[in-house]
Amino acid sequence: MNAGKTCLTLVGAVALSIGSPASAVTYVGEVVASGLYNPRGLAFGPDGSLYIAESGYYVPGSPTTVNGRGVAYSYSTTGSITQLSSGVQTRILTGLPSIGSVADVSGPNDIAFSADGAGYVVIGLGLNPTVRTSDLAGTGAWQLGQLYTFTPGGITSVADISAYEAGHNPAGGPLDSNPFHIASSASGMLVTDAGGNDLLRVSPDAAVGLVDAFPPAAAGAPERVPTGIAVAADGSYWLSELTGAPFIPGTARIFHILPDGSIADVFSGFTMLTDLAFGVDGALYGLEYDTNGLFAPGGPGALLRINGDGSSETLFTDLTNPTGLTIGSDGAFYATNFSASAGGGQVVRIAAVPEASTWALMLVGFGMVGVGLRRSRRCLLTPASIGIENS
Repeated sequence: MNAGKTCLTLVGAVALSIGSPASAVTYVGEVVASGLYNPRGLAFGPDGSLYIAESGYYVPGSPTTVNGRGVAYSYSTTGSITQLSSGVQTRILTGLPSIGSVADVSGPNDIAFSADGAGYVVIGLGLNPTVRTSDLAGTGAWQLGQLYTFTPGGITSVADISAYEAGHNPAGGPLDSNPFHIASSASGMLVTDAGGNDLLRVSPDAAVGLVDAFPPAAAGAPERVPTGIAVAADGSYWLSELTGAPFIPGTARIFHILPDGSIADVFSGFTMLTDLAFGVDGALYGLEYDTNGLFAPGGPGALLRINGDGSSETLFTDLTNPTGLTIGSDGAFYATNFSASAGGGQVVRIAAVPEASTWALMLVGFGMVGVGLRRSRRCLLTPASIGIENS
């Protein structure tokens, strides 16, 4: 019996030796959706499909307003929602409100699903909210700047986010509202307003209230521009910021916010963050729109893992202007890519794979397990192992 036990112990040791060097991974990207019009946020629905918010595209000659910098923005109905199901890409909603210039478009900006499975979409604006009923009166522009529920049959208004900016302007400065990202929480839907520079909560009774405002740190400093919002398992919130021009690398931050609006922690050193999401492993992940800042050439977008001490690890950089991030049940990352492209937008699936050296070690390990198992069988079938003693 002792020989049999020795062989089994050897097999166990070989099996354990495989697990330890197999931790090294690399990340690869695969385009799973394409031909999108300024794709922004995205989310998996309860049916397992991926839903993508497309902000639409600029339509010259349509009803126009001019922002405070003299840039003309034209209203259109080019916004849409695309569903990706079992590899099949379908626009399930079209004709949604959109407004844009040659270089900038706002429309359906993000999608989220509540705990009861209801789908929500937020439609941006990026302008003074009053233009909806002044310069753009008589169009459907009043639908911009709002939170909606959606089904394949259409959208239903829940709350006018931009009206809150018009009535309260909590961060101060010129009136500006661009509802950007949303997340479902136990107390309602959370909405970042990247124009108003605040985080809002829409309660179950559709009332809009302030969670936190983010005015510039000092007179003349860049705007803070909150972007992504993610809800942690403990019910607290994590919020990212883009910062305003000149988008200086390393100046964007991540805020850990308690449900009462108090700030528990601030992580710094990031560049143009656009979204956050918690992985199936419980870790926080983020997207950087351009790692060099928008005004410096050559910077890719990046997927980051945010560590508990505020440091970060760059996992993947083969991205161009990514804006939305979500994570599948299999742990893969899904990011909107070319998010400022009318017709060239994508969704990229990013997944971890073992590095080549790790595969080699694993194959060697599996071979050793096979040898060990064969040896164990021979040892177990000795006369002693089956209870027959030599005379």
